[in-house]
Amino acid sequence: MNDIHSNDRPAWINQANQVLDDSVRDLDAATLSRLNRARQAALAQQRPRASRAWLLPAGLASACAMLLAVAVWQPRHRTETQSTAPIATGTIATIDDGDSEETSAEFYQNLEFYAWLDAQNKGGDG
Repeated sequence: MNDIHSNDRPAWINQANQVLDDSVRDLDAATLSRLNRARQAALAQQRPRASRAWLLPAGLASACAMLLAVAVWQPRHRTETQSTAPIATGTIATIDDGDSEETSAEFYQNLEFYAWLDAQNKGGDG
């Protein structure tokens, strides 16, 4: 049983392969039968592990699904706890209201003051 790629291997591997092939030809039927049974028993023990081969892809798929769910849920959760308020320059500032109606009402009552303060800061810096 010479391998197709025997030219790609070092010479000593080809020689070892030839010696092993020659020694197999000289074995009697009883020894060949025992070797075959041992080989079949070893292969039978290996089969149950092959049935668990789906665990790795299933685990990776579950991890990806969970990561996607967290990524989709996180921005929505953040916008529920924040409110936006316009500033005099026309931009929108995001302010965390801390789920408190009093803080939100106080901010909107003082909105003109915040706009005036923003205008003063721009005038002093420029």
